[in-house]
Amino acid sequence: MFDRPALIGAIILVGVTIVALPAYTQEKSIVVASTTSTQDSGLFEYLLPIFKQKTGITVKVLAQGTGRALDTARRGDADVVFVHDKSAEEEFLAEGEGVKRFPVMYNDFVLIGPKDDPAGIKGMKNVAKAFQIIKEKQTCFVSRGDDSGTHGAELDLWKAADADIEKDRGPWYKSIGQGMGATLNF
Repeated sequence: MFDRPALIGAIILVGVTIVALPAYTQEKSIVVASTTSTQDSGLFEYLLPIFKQKTGITVKVLAQGTGRALDTARRGDADVVFVHDKSAEEEFLAEGEGVKRFPVMYNDFVLIGPKDDPAGIKGMKNVAKAFQIIKEKQTCFVSRGDDSGTHGAELDLWKAADADIEKDRGPWYKSIGQGMGATLNF
C-alpha cells in the first residue's frame, strides 16, 4: 500500500516537472520598445546578433515613437525602452515605471525641405524664425505627428515661434502619424 500524502506529493512533483520542462527549453528573450529612428538607422541590425551571441538572449524590437514606446512599457509589454525624449523619460521614471535612465546617444534636429526652398529659409540659423516664416507663407510642412521625441521637439519649436500649431495649422501643415523614414519619404 502507498503512503497517500507521499503519493500525492510525487504526483504534484511530476506534474510541476512536466509543466516546467518547456520553460527550461525555451529561448531567453526580451522586448525592446524603441524609436523608429533607431530601428531605421540599422543600429539594432548590427548590435543584436552580437548581443545574442554573447548572452544567448534574443531581442525583439518594437519600433514606435517615444510616446508609444513608453506606453508599451507602462502596459508591461516591453522590458527595455530605447527612446529620445529626456523629459518624457524622466517623467516615466518619476511615475515608478522604470528603474534607471542611461543616456546613450544625442539628437541633431535638422529642418529639411525641397531644393527650390519655397519658404526662403535655407541657411537660417534660427529654427523658430524659420518656423514663423513657414507658417506665414503657409508653405507645406510635414510633421511626424506620432507622439515621438522628434514630434515633441517640433511642438516645442512651434511654441518658440509663438505658434499654437493645433490652433494655427491649416492645409499646409501635414501631420502624417509616421516614423522618421516615412516622413522624410513623404
